[in-house]
Formats: sequence, C-alpha cells, structure tokens
Amino acid sequence: MGSVFRRMRLLAERLHLFFKRHRCLRALVVLIVVVVMTLAGALIFAPDRIRQLAKKVGEGTNIVAQVLPATLPPATKVDKAYWLSQNWSARDRYWFHHSTQGTATFPVPYIWFLALERPEISLFGGTKYVRDEIYLSRFGFIPSPDTKTLRQGASQYGYDGAVNTSAGETERDRVAEYPENLYALPVGFAKMKGGNDPASGKLYGEQLGFTCAACHTGHIEYKNVSIRFDGGPAMVNLGELERAVGLAIGYTLWIPSRFGRFADEVARLSKDPVDKKQLKKHLEAALSQIRAEKLAGDAVLARDKVDHLDEGFGRLDALNRIGNQVFFTNFLLLDRDDQKDVMPDYLAGNFARHDAPVSFPPIWSTPWFNWAQYDNSVRNPLVRNAGEALGVNAKINLTAHANEKQPLYKSSVELLNIYWFERMLAGPAPLDGKKFGGLLAPKWTDAAGKFPGDAAWNVNPDLVNEGRGLYQKHCIECHRGPVADAKFDEEWPNDSFWRPENWSVLDGKPELKVVQMPVEVMGTDRQQSRVLIERRVNLPASLGLRPSEHLNSRGQCNLPISEAPTASHDTLSASFVLALMAVVDKSITQWFKDKPSHAHLEAEMRGPRPNCQNALVFRNVRPVGAPETTRAEMSAVNHYRARPLDGVWATAPYLHNGSVPTMQDMLIPQDKRPKEFCVGSRQFDPVKVGLATKDGEPCGAWTSFDTRQLGNSNAGHSFEGTETNPKKLPNGIVGPELKKRERDALVEYLKTL
Repeated sequence: MGSVFRRMRLLAERLHLFFKRHRCLRALVVLIVVVVMTLAGALIFAPDRIRQLAKKVGEGTNIVAQVLPATLPPATKVDKAYWLSQNWSARDRYWFHHSTQGTATFPVPYIWFLALERPEISLFGGTKYVRDEIYLSRFGFIPSPDTKTLRQGASQYGYDGAVNTSAGETERDRVAEYPENLYALPVGFAKMKGGNDPASGKLYGEQLGFTCAACHTGHIEYKNVSIRFDGGPAMVNLGELERAVGLAIGYTLWIPSRFGRFADEVARLSKDPVDKKQLKKHLEAALSQIRAEKLAGDAVLARDKVDHLDEGFGRLDALNRIGNQVFFTNFLLLDRDDQKDVMPDYLAGNFARHDAPVSFPPIWSTPWFNWAQYDNSVRNPLVRNAGEALGVNAKINLTAHANEKQPLYKSSVELLNIYWFERMLAGPAPLDGKKFGGLLAPKWTDAAGKFPGDAAWNVNPDLVNEGRGLYQKHCIECHRGPVADAKFDEEWPNDSFWRPENWSVLDGKPELKVVQMPVEVMGTDRQQSRVLIERRVNLPASLGLRPSEHLNSRGQCNLPISEAPTASHDTLSASFVLALMAVVDKSITQWFKDKPSHAHLEAEMRGPRPNCQNALVFRNVRPVGAPETTRAEMSAVNHYRARPLDGVWATAPYLHNGSVPTMQDMLIPQDKRPKEFCVGSRQFDPVKVGLATKDGEPCGAWTSFDTRQLGNSNAGHSFEGTETNPKKLPNGIVGPELKKRERDALVEYLKTL
C-alpha cells in the first residue's frame, strides 16, 4: 500500500512541476475541467435551460437541443379528482379510455415501453420510468387507475366506488373484450395484441397505442381539484412525448449500465428470460428506424427551406400528420432489416410540414352531425374513425412488393372496437325525445357542485335570462338554438335546435345539418382549411388505386377524374383527401374479407352515409357556356363548420386553432384579444371562463401561443362596430360591439348550455 502512495505522490509532484513550467496549459486544463463539470451539473439539474439555450443559439446547436431531456412543466398538486356525470357508467368510461383501436403508436413493443427509463440524467434516487403516472401527467395526460384498483375503488382517480370489470351481458361485451390496464397507464393508452405484420407477415408482440380518448378527454383544475370529462379537448403535448420516448430509447443504449437495467426489467415484466444480445440488437434497430424516418422528413423540410410549426400543448396538426403517416412513413422502409435507400424519390412530395395545428375538438353529439371535422371533410363515421387509427400508426400494408402473400390494405385496425366507440358516443337516435343520448356534454352545475360556497362558480339567473335573448340575436345563425333549453324553445319555437328543418333523415337515421360557412366569411385562420383542398400525394402504381374512380364506384360520388400521371415516375398524383378516403375504404373492405364471421355486421357498421366528398366544398365546374359533355374539373371553396354550443364552457381555448384563451375574450373586438398567452396549464378561470392566464407571465415549459404566427391568427368571429343588420356585417364580424353587461350576460347563459 505504501508503494502505491509513493507512486501517486511522485506523479503529483511531476504534474505540479509540468504545470508550473507551462502555466497557459494549466489554465486551459482548469478551464476545461470547470466547463465539463458545469455542463455535467447543468445536464443533471437544469437540462431544460441548456436545451432552450441551444435552440436559441442556432442551427449548429440544434443537435444538442434534440438529445437533451424533455422540457416539461412540473406536476400540479391535485387533492381530489372527479369525473363529471355525462350519461356514461364508470364501466363504459374505462372501456372507452383503454380499449385498443389497433394502433402501435409507440415505436417499441408494450413491455419495452414499460421498461424504459425517463430520458433524464440523475445522480440520486431510484429508477424512474417513462410509464410513471406523475411523469406522463406532465405531458398533459390524465392519470387512470390500474385494473385491480378500479375493481376495488379508485376515488383518487375520480371514480365513485368499485367498478365491475368482469364480462358483462351487454351487446358490446359479447363481442369486445374488456381492457386491461395493469400498469396504470393514463387515459387514452391501450395495449394491442400481437399478431402478424400486415406488410411483412412477420410476427410482432404486444404493442402500445393511443385510443381516441387520448386526444378527446378533457380536464380542468381549480384550487387543487381536478374536474374530468369525456369527449372534451385534451391538453396533451404529443410532439414532446414522441421526442421523449425516442430519447429514452437512445439513453438506454448510450448511458452505461442503463441497458442492463432495461433488460432486467423486460425480463421481470415479461416473466421470461431475455437474450440481452438480441434485445440490444432489436432496440438498436428500433432507434435506427426512428432516426431514418426523422431524417427522411427533415430532408424534405430542408429541401423546401421550412420547418414544422410548434404544436405544443393542446394542439396537433392531425390532418397533415395522418397524411404523413399513411402516404409517407408507410412507404419509407420496405424491408426494415437491411433497406438502405429509405426514401424513393417520389415520396418527397408526400411529406408535408406540420403547419395547421388545431385544438382537439369536443366530440359529444358529433356522431349525429352530417359533416365532422372543422373543415366538413368527412361524412361517414366508420371512415372518419378508421382514418384516425391509421394516422396514429395502425399497421397497414400499402407495399405490394414487401410480401406478395400479404393482401394490400390489410391492417391491424380493430374495426369492431371503433364501431363501438361511435355507438357509445352516439346513443339512441335523438329526434323522438328531442334530446341526445350517448355521451352528453358536461354541465357547469355539476362542476360548480364540487366547489360549494365559491362565488366564482355561481350563476346569476337575471344575467342568464338576458343572455338567452342575446344568444337568440347573435348566435343561432351559425350554432343553431341551444340543445337543451326549454325556455328558449318556448319563446322562440322557430329557432329551436330540434325544428325539423335542421335535420335530415338517411335510411331512417337522423343527421343534424351543421351550419357550414366559407372561411372568408368567418374571417378565422384559414390554414387548417387548406390541407384537404390543396395537398396532393403521389400513389405508386403497385397500389392499383385511382381514388376518384374508386369513390365513384363505391358511393356514386359524381367526382370528376382528378388524378394525373407524374412526369418522371410510375406514380399517380392525387388529391390527398380523396386518396385518404379511398385507402381507408379499401382497408375497411379488406377487414371484412379477413373476418368473414363479421360479414353480417358490415351494413350496420358502415352505416348509410356515403363516403363522398363534401359537394359544398368540392364543386364540379366547367367553363362558362361549355356543353354538358365538356369534362368537369373539381374546384374547392374553403369552409368551416359551426357546432352546437352545449358544453362550450369546458372547451377553452376557443376558435378551431385555440387562439383565444377565454370566453370573455371571444366576445370583444378581435384586435383587443390577447396577442400572446400561455397554453398547457389546466388551471381554470370560472369568471372569464377559460384558461387562467396573466398578462406578461413567462410561460416556462408551457407553450407560448403567439397569435401573429402562421396558423395562429385569432381574427374572425368578432363583435365590433355598430352595424346590427346581420346581412350588412362585413366578413369576420358576427355582431356589433357588446357592452360589458351584455358580455357578462352572454357568458352567463353559455355556462348553462
């Protein structure tokens, strides 16, 4: 031992002598040590600040920003949680939250996701997993109990009493299994069974994906109480979660000892021995695939000298993301084991930047609308929901040459579950009793009942009566009469929501004729309306698909042929919306071929609504004076639709792109609305009704919403000026400027809807 100390002392003396002779080098070494220690400390204790700084410095540091941990807000304190009563049982709610729609949204198998550690660097504490409830809540997801807790009683999650999860006698339970959520994953996370990949035919294990509940379940917080409701707009940050999961995979491979812990956890959870060498190889392949897909998209963005717009909390460019998944990512890798050229040339035209983010829309009563989506783009519910599933990475075969034994359009979509989602939302036909069944909008009074004695939640009946008249005067033109206000219907029967003129009946099933207005007239941001009417995609000949012909043959859509061969490739240029409608329809047809035992359900599941374009938006035109035999062409006029305002109090921020933080702000002139505010916190303002924001507050890890940026305009739907004649109002103006008393009265009435 003494000899060791002597050698160490001798080495120290020599180093001291060396640095004494080379003072500049000594200073440089000290500086390097200080910088390294400072950066290491920052990465451990303040990675969010380092990442934000790197993003600000410029492109040269972007790679630094990309490999640093997610910038997340702290978890909020919740002392009590409640699910509001909306005509669903607790059993129905949990089934909706966790039943798979056949998606593998996450890039690793289910068990691997459970075993991933957070993409963080920490010197203290035990192992922290991505799956942890508090961590995922920081992305905006609503905590949900594991199945055992649910059966025993989960009041801390907002459930009253124990919930029966055993097989039931309902029609749904006879054909659809009740879901498991053994590891308490949040609302909207669902395990998908393993199977054969529709494209390659190779076996895959259990996967993890989103259900529609991930984006369409809302919650607000007030005085440490969480109020939760189904069908409302979520406040999640999917883009940041997507990045965090990719980083978690990378950190597992890059950080010493982390892979060993990961492998041990996979073995523990799967209860099977693990070949660590093979596991690492597969994990590296998963990371390589993530990287290849990102690099391919980034290459297109770089070519076009553009970048994605920030989606952030509570918004998503769902349409462009669906298009990228279906018509870009699904074509990228034909053989994922050894494919080198991941992007054929024609695919560059199929990738679109995320430039039209919108708030997640509420979905109560939506099954009865004749047109869904903000831009009135989908009429058939099964097509709408199956398309959404494909957009969040349901597996599908769109590459005939990947495996000739696999039929084109075969997919992992759980169409039967999707059908039941829609039936649960819809309930019985509404016209007979003049009320909706199924999922109902959340009631202000139910939420207010959780805060007895709090004056901010009181409703002034005098103001409600005044507001009713203002609603009739200013709102019914677009939003129809209120869904459930007998006093309104008694006073203005010709404006009743339930008057027959507002409805049509197709094959015995009613449809609400939602009001559709040209975007130019509404004056709101037009970016989202452009996606389906302007975007085109290239379809390889191997698909054998001409969307116009297919839709005409299936639904007698009367479409002019709009596809055209591309100049240099064996591909067909097609309208994105028509191509998506055709691909989804073909995947549905293939599903019934794969499951002949469900053939008797096909007519009921498809329903009577045709899978055709909206003729108000897409119009067949010919030159003026041209004979009828002249070939028609398709022209498009951007439209948005206005929905009924039941439950509107729970849907802030307002306008389709979430650009107005509160209901009070919606009722003032457009140029007086907040230009910037923070989005992500669910703290609720019951007076202004919406996001609890403060002027000039720093957003920190929340999303900073700047209404001056592309896609973020808060213009339109404005009350300003003095003109009272609706026919003389200019575009973007819905009525004259309201006095404070009038605004208060209208807000008070809207709370009651």
